[in-house]
Formats: sequence, C-alpha cells, structure tokens
Amino acid sequence: MLLLFLSLLACKKDNAVTPEAIDPIEETFDIKQFVLVTRQTNAEGWVRDIQLRSFEAQSKCIIFGEGGDIPDNGFTYSYDKGILRLFYDLQLKNELKIENNTITSATVGVAGSSFKLIKMPADNALKGNTYAGGWKSQGSLLTTIASIQFTDTHYSEASINLPLPDKTYELFKNVAAFKYNATDKVTTLWLLSEGRLEGYRKYYNSNSRVTGTFTKK
Repeated sequence: MLLLFLSLLACKKDNAVTPEAIDPIEETFDIKQFVLVTRQTNAEGWVRDIQLRSFEAQSKCIIFGEGGDIPDNGFTYSYDKGILRLFYDLQLKNELKIENNTITSATVGVAGSSFKLIKMPADNALKGNTYAGGWKSQGSLLTTIASIQFTDTHYSEASINLPLPDKTYELFKNVAAFKYNATDKVTTLWLLSEGRLEGYRKYYNSNSRVTGTFTKK
C-alpha cells in the first residue's frame, strides 16, 4: 500500500506544470501598459504624420497626434493571444501581431507606415531632464540648434542660454509632451523613444513642418 501511494505521488510530480512551463510573456503582457506609435513616412523617409494610441478600459483608445488629442470615441480595440485588432466605428481597420513586445506584422501595411510599442513608465520620463539637438525641415541641410529642459509641468527651449522652464505642456502617458502656441499657431509634439527625444513641430501660418532629434545631456 505504501509503495502504491509513493508511486502515485511520483506520477503527480512528473505531470505537474512548473512555473518555467508557463509562457511568461503571454502571462504578463498587458496592452494597456503600452503606447502604440504609428508613423507615416514619404519616399525620402521624412515623417509626414505621427500618431500615438493608448489602450484604455472598455476597449477604448485615446489617439494623440501633432495637433494634440483627437476627440473621437470611435476608436476601439481588442487584444487576444498576441493579436491586436484596431477598430473605428466597430469596423476592423488593422490587425497587428505582437511578439516579445514588438509589432511583427500588420494586415494593413500602407507604404511608408511603421508601428512601434513603447512601454509606459510609472512616472513622467521627461521630468528633470535636459536634451540637446536640433530642428530640421525636409530637404534642408541646415539644422537649427536647440536645447530643451523639462520639469514635471513646464519646459524651456533655446539655442543658447537656456532659461528656467516657464512654458506649460500637456503630458501624454509619461512618454510624450504636447504644446500649442496659440499666439503663433504652432504645435509641438515630443516623444521619448529608445532613450532619444523626437520632436515634431508644425507652423500653421506657413503650413510648414520641422522635425527634431535630441539626446539627453
């Protein structure tokens, strides 16, 4: 009887599912902890449009672009077993496959489009940092040198003699910042991606754009 009990116990141990047998990525991945960055580039590789998408409760999405928040409740999503589906007004618009926190394929691959997931940090990733780099317009060899400094609510920007941050900005999911200058009709979107600060600025009076690349000082 004792031998039979020990034999059954050994079989149970052999058939037990160990923690290593469970896919840690599938178990811990939460799409709500990420921002989806969609870029549209032209033939020269110039980013002509960028959108950030967050994934909220009740399958809702928030879309944030160069002009700020897009107030439209039609954007929704679903996620299941590595497949992210994007809807608008309940119509499927794209289906993205995710592996190891990376977009590996899309059913709607418009020429020049790219998709990237950025993990949202717990706190404002811009706060307390200073970045140096410059702005450039498409086709131009000239770069306008600039430095940018952020607090948790304000920023400053200058080519030389950077002042204390005195301009407010709107934070998006701790990885991006937005500013609308109503006087000059200029919008600016900053995005932290892979340790680098990207800038996208549009001048509405002249209908022109510049992009910037900045590194942390």
